[in-house]
Amino acid sequence: MASLPIFMTAVANSSDEPAFPLLFTWSTHEAQVKEVLVIPDDEWLENHRIEPNAHDLDEQQLYEFGFEASDILAEWINEFDTDVIYALEPESLSLLVEATYDIKGLEPSFEVQSIHSWFQERDVDLDDAVAEQGQTTPLHLLPPDELVIQLLQIAVEHGLIDPNDIPAIED
Repeated sequence: MASLPIFMTAVANSSDEPAFPLLFTWSTHEAQVKEVLVIPDDEWLENHRIEPNAHDLDEQQLYEFGFEASDILAEWINEFDTDVIYALEPESLSLLVEATYDIKGLEPSFEVQSIHSWFQERDVDLDDAVAEQGQTTPLHLLPPDELVIQLLQIAVEHGLIDPNDIPAIED
């Protein structure tokens, strides 16, 4: 079976005018879920601020527990052997990924595509699949790690990925 797709989401500095990431969450090819806080670059903070957000992330937390963009990019380079990752909101995630690469003078090594289209290409309507699970919270309102886990569970339930490849969500 082909390697598992990578699902990714992020929390931005602003919901109205996202300019840089505060947090990235993604699945790995082994179906693990990774999450990393991002230390804001000084250049980002010159023109933008960190607004209050649903995850209560603030500048102090980012500096205390976060990682520099270069560390995050090094991890992605080691982990992502794909040209495409999938996101619920690909346009806004692309912007945040590009900001992370750009601050280091690099171009993204992958493209961000819609998770809806990934499921649709496999004859699964993501919205219907969410409703079938009894999920009443819209996907975009789920905490980032729960969103990624939910996407993996839906993929397993519809036979799109092998449940034996996903130790984190087996019963």
